[in-house]
Amino acid sequence: MSPLSAIGAMMAVRAFIFNYWPAFIVLLLTIPFGRYFCAWICPMGTTIDITDRFFASFRKHAQRRLYDGRCLKYYLLAFLLLSLLLGLQCAGWFDPLSIATSVFAMSIHPYIIHLDDSLFVYLEHIPLLGYLFSFFHAFFQKILFAWHAPFFRSHGIILFAFVIIIAFGMVLRRYWCRNICPMGALFALFSDWSFFKRNVSSTCTSCGLCVEKCGMGAIESDGKSTKEGECILCMTCRKVCPEQSVTFRRFQPSLQKHAISLSRRAFVVSGITGAAIAPFLKLNYRKKINKETVSIIRPPGAVNEKEFIARCIRCGECMKVCKTNGLHPVLLEYGIEGIWTPQLIPRIGYCDYGCVLCTRVCPSGAIKPLPLEEKRWVALGKARIDHNRCIPWVGYSRLPELKKEWQDFNCGVCEEVCPVPTKAIHFNTYVDEQGREIRRPFVREDVCVGCGFCEKVCPVLGTSAIVVEGIQPQTTVKKERSVKIVSSGNFLPKTLGKWKRIAEPRIYEGGEKLYEYINGGAELYLAYSFIRVTNAEYGDDTGKRISIDVWEFETAEDAFGVFTKDRAGIGIPLGNRASLFENYLCVWNDVYCIKVAPWEGSISGGEITSFGKSIIDLMPYKKEILPDIVRYLPEDSLVKESLKFFHEKIILDNIYISDNFIEENVFHLSKQTDALIAEYKTREETAPLLLLLIKYPDRDATSIAFEAVVQLWRSWGEKETHSNAIHTFQNENGYFTSWLQEKHLLSATFLSQKKEEGEELLRRVLQNDKIK
Repeated sequence: MSPLSAIGAMMAVRAFIFNYWPAFIVLLLTIPFGRYFCAWICPMGTTIDITDRFFASFRKHAQRRLYDGRCLKYYLLAFLLLSLLLGLQCAGWFDPLSIATSVFAMSIHPYIIHLDDSLFVYLEHIPLLGYLFSFFHAFFQKILFAWHAPFFRSHGIILFAFVIIIAFGMVLRRYWCRNICPMGALFALFSDWSFFKRNVSSTCTSCGLCVEKCGMGAIESDGKSTKEGECILCMTCRKVCPEQSVTFRRFQPSLQKHAISLSRRAFVVSGITGAAIAPFLKLNYRKKINKETVSIIRPPGAVNEKEFIARCIRCGECMKVCKTNGLHPVLLEYGIEGIWTPQLIPRIGYCDYGCVLCTRVCPSGAIKPLPLEEKRWVALGKARIDHNRCIPWVGYSRLPELKKEWQDFNCGVCEEVCPVPTKAIHFNTYVDEQGREIRRPFVREDVCVGCGFCEKVCPVLGTSAIVVEGIQPQTTVKKERSVKIVSSGNFLPKTLGKWKRIAEPRIYEGGEKLYEYINGGAELYLAYSFIRVTNAEYGDDTGKRISIDVWEFETAEDAFGVFTKDRAGIGIPLGNRASLFENYLCVWNDVYCIKVAPWEGSISGGEITSFGKSIIDLMPYKKEILPDIVRYLPEDSLVKESLKFFHEKIILDNIYISDNFIEENVFHLSKQTDALIAEYKTREETAPLLLLLIKYPDRDATSIAFEAVVQLWRSWGEKETHSNAIHTFQNENGYFTSWLQEKHLLSATFLSQKKEEGEELLRRVLQNDKIK
């Protein structure tokens, strides 16, 4: 909506930017309605109106002594326009909408969130009333978009500038709007044709009330004359006039016009100043000494650097919406002209592989809108490993010492979190004579997208051992290449021993395509972070045929969840985990769940297993990473093959836990929850009881779910007993169900034949050292 930013961005890039069509409507409406925007819409003006009320007593003594500098805004506008003609984009530094967005989103809003969290965390510990304050805390978090407290580097600088702007209110009301705001000057130039001009009738007694109340100082001391371009149509003078002498009409008597005296010499000086300063501000010493290269990481979708600097209006919208708080303002890393443009600082927050929010909010086109699938293949930079800081590489450099006294220097955190489907970080493994390994990570630059997740989680203190360096212009990692590697390349080659691939693999990517592949049951896989499934068929010379599905998910935990859902038979040592039921094989390996089944002919379990092993051997070695919630499980009496990991209710619907069908989602299961259900067999002669664990994002969500399930079981009329914090219900068949809430974890046991067995299992969860 900012005409100043619109003109600035378009002049800087010498192109029309369609996104700014609201700004032109605002500017065109200025012709009939004058400077209405300043009074009725501008958030900066509204903020100054509010803060000016606190400085009323200070202004009484300062107002008469102050020089009237309202011409300055016109000279500043001339300076900005000439600078734009010379290719320097600095309009955003003075645009009131950009300033307001930056101040509120990056300075004030984070402080409000911190205060909100600190206050309610304290109040939640008050006995009896704590739950009520927890409810209010969740409510304020929702309306303030404050699920986590953000932090913006150098936010104090713009906060300091904002304090100076509002401090001018100690001298004059709306000092910024009167004397400095270049957008106000732009509106003033268009307001001469306004249909609403201030008229004062002969009944005016020159009482001075309108002069005193005018926030813009637009009325001369006689109460009749009005300074040209300064009236913002707030109508205050009309409201306070005791004689009703003020009206607003199309024409204004010439005697009631007071022209602003603009000096030609000042305009010339402004132009010369702009011409002289623009080249100076464009100097970039760091870029020069780095041979025209910079390592700043721009947001995904950023246009080439020169155009980015010209288009970016420093509004801070992209930084405001960043989910991981990874986008921060540039200071002098790119010279003076790059100040307050966005950059990704991975050590603070990485670029989420599944997020495109910053590409949706940029008004000037400095960041292009990107579909999620396309964004995932945009390389913001490339990761580089410092061998002098990386733990495995440092350990490898001390190999002679290690041979005498071995220590485990393996780390691999960067590889574990890499979101690229084919992994941009792999290992070069050294194995000694005793089979001990040192896995040294290296970066595959051809598939690295520079998201910075590896740098964020690197456990090395201080500067990370793996650092992402930005690249301009941003490049694209070819999606076709990655899919080929996953589906029809190394994982599913044309031949595997005696088996030959019959046709090209068929790839079903996304929910719609999955429905084409599965007539029923697709929802179960979509309850996890499904990416794609690749199907291929292999045959041999005897007419036997094997079908293989390679299911791919965003996380290894979700691939493990699908494996636990689909596995059957006995466990075998293959991949991370595997199970074989007759001649049906299911394997979990990192982000993949692989299913191998006979298609035609008599195929033995050994042949199926051998085929699956050939596929796994083609995949990079991946360490088994179980979901975090697994560590809460007591190990005694656990039937390990019964474990099922999931997120959403649709999975739980397929597991028998009660005689009554649970239609509503009383457990409040969602993609933000981790859930686990497992069997425990305490006695051989009895049926196993079930243990359910659900991990919620916070304690409030856990409490809400706990209350909901307890109320549901009560509604069934089952007999209820209490034992400390454990609620136990007994149904008419004599089976017991017990519930326990502890912090963010909700646990329950079902189908227990003895009350003590179920409650004891819950206490073991509670007493587990891992939960503390």
